[in-house]
Amino acid sequence: MRNHERGEVMLRQLLLAIVICAAGAAPGLGADLAPLVDLPPHGDDYTAASLRRYLTGIERQYGDYRNIPLAEKAAFFEWQLWRYHRTDYQQVYNRARLPGERGKLPEWLPGSDSSTWNGALLGALAYKYAVTRDRDTLTHICGLLDGLRLFFEATGQPGLPARNVTPLDGPVADDQTGRFEKDGRKFAFRSQAAKGTVNQLAGGYLTLLLHVGRDLPGNYERMASDDLAAIALHLIEHEYHLTEADGKRTPYGDLTPVVASVGAPFNAQVAYMIVAAAHYFPPDNNAAREKIAAEFNRLRHKHHVYYEEPWGSLLVLPQRIGGSPLVKGMNDRLHVTYAAYLGLELDIEHARQHHLAFDRKLVFQLGQTMTHSMNLLWNQHNSLCNFMWAGLVRDGQVLAALAPRDAERVRRQAEYGLIDGIEQLRRFRLNRFCGPGEEENAREALYNDAHFPDDYYWKVNPEERFRPTGPTGDTFACAIDYLHAYWMLRFLRLDQTAAARQRFAAVLSPGVSR
Repeated sequence: MRNHERGEVMLRQLLLAIVICAAGAAPGLGADLAPLVDLPPHGDDYTAASLRRYLTGIERQYGDYRNIPLAEKAAFFEWQLWRYHRTDYQQVYNRARLPGERGKLPEWLPGSDSSTWNGALLGALAYKYAVTRDRDTLTHICGLLDGLRLFFEATGQPGLPARNVTPLDGPVADDQTGRFEKDGRKFAFRSQAAKGTVNQLAGGYLTLLLHVGRDLPGNYERMASDDLAAIALHLIEHEYHLTEADGKRTPYGDLTPVVASVGAPFNAQVAYMIVAAAHYFPPDNNAAREKIAAEFNRLRHKHHVYYEEPWGSLLVLPQRIGGSPLVKGMNDRLHVTYAAYLGLELDIEHARQHHLAFDRKLVFQLGQTMTHSMNLLWNQHNSLCNFMWAGLVRDGQVLAALAPRDAERVRRQAEYGLIDGIEQLRRFRLNRFCGPGEEENAREALYNDAHFPDDYYWKVNPEERFRPTGPTGDTFACAIDYLHAYWMLRFLRLDQTAAARQRFAAVLSPGVSR
């Protein structure tokens, strides 16, 4: 935090303490009010104790974590993320173990799918920059792009990202069997990328190029489009199976979009989104551009891989997969819904940026994936998916193309989901210290404050209640999930709708930047 920002926070909290004292709430700045005037931890104080004191002060300031303005939460979560979770090679670890004494850095803990959630963070920052035009956010984006490049360099296979990367002089997980060296530093990594890995990474690059693009300094716009194209070319050149440098296919990397001329459920939406994104933001190399363009035309115009006519009733229609029991839990349902949304957003936004009409046929056909997904997800407290749906439906032209027969039902469903999604953000606790416990099935969807702090809440089963079995330790989980959903809410201007303002005016008011 810069000195003038720290001064603003100190002044605000000091004034608040004075007001409370003047009102007779306390006789003076005693122990009960001490947390209110605590500065954010700074300098070499990365201790768990100092962060706990700061958390206590913020929550006491508002009386309850559910009363904290959503903007204030976003500011806190991002401040905490850059301070405690960003590595010196520009990646973000979901979890960090904080030290017990000053002068020591946090210990960054390997996550099974760090690259996946770093891709989601890139999307969150792109939405934030599109809303705020904040230069510091642009700087963070460039640093993160450098960090993402390391995932691709680790595998030695163009377009194939590692699932995680850590230096050998820090904690190394059992699944990190790969080794490589960069600039004299040795790293461990886990390869075996899954379809969800490339879905979130490509989604982050697409969101960045679509909404930030030429505002990126230097060669970073080209870096993003080149990395996106590398993912698409890898899929095309390896028959849509993610493939290691030694020629072995990864266990969960089958993205085959077409089987016997029919779209393959789940694979079709993700494969189409990645190829379409690389087509709209192509690489400089002419041969690569032509290869991507030819594949885009095959998936978009020849096969319509993401949609099959309902007369094929004996088939598992690709557009119904989001609401199908064949989907493996909330994780895959998130990925297929997100891929369909990004494909729609790409086409609609690109058309409007070029003053063209969007493709109504695409909106209906690819939109059917979201229709079936959201028929299941609309009351599951999944803020990210609810905001995607509400953002699409808010546009009357898109709604008419998306739901020509039941537009009013879809509109009401989306409005309910918007309110539910904002309530979910309201329930996020600032305190994300982790401790031991057990998961139990509540048999109903719960808000996240009944759940263990997850790496990315929008992929988990909302019916799992967490029951603590001991005190929390010094490991803290960052909140990429909150940032992704919150900045999408702001970007789509859903926080300005009458329904949102009527229900949540207090927490939708501007917060104070930390």
